[in-house]
Amino acid sequence: MSPAQVVRIEWTTNFPNVDLSMCETEILLSIDGGKSIYSLITEQRNPKVNYVDWIVPDAPTHEAVLDIRFGCLNLYPETSSLQVQSSFVIQSPSGIVPR
Repeated sequence: MSPAQVVRIEWTTNFPNVDLSMCETEILLSIDGGKSIYSLITEQRNPKVNYVDWIVPDAPTHEAVLDIRFGCLNLYPETSSLQVQSSFVIQSPSGIVPR
């Protein structure tokens, strides 16, 4: 992927048996394989919407992963779901990714 490229992120869900009107989903980006979070891709959003069109940041890495989080106010704790099996590369504007 290249900075400023628009990419559709899609995922499937398996919800717990709770009132989803009290729930939210967030997507975060890690550029170090999930060790830390680099940026928030989405704010809190309706968990039934399982896609987002994302503008790739200028953050060159060989270890980008997404963290798709789900939680419900007082019903279900926010749960992290690092997508480490789906890591990806973000190139620099010059096309070179530092190691």
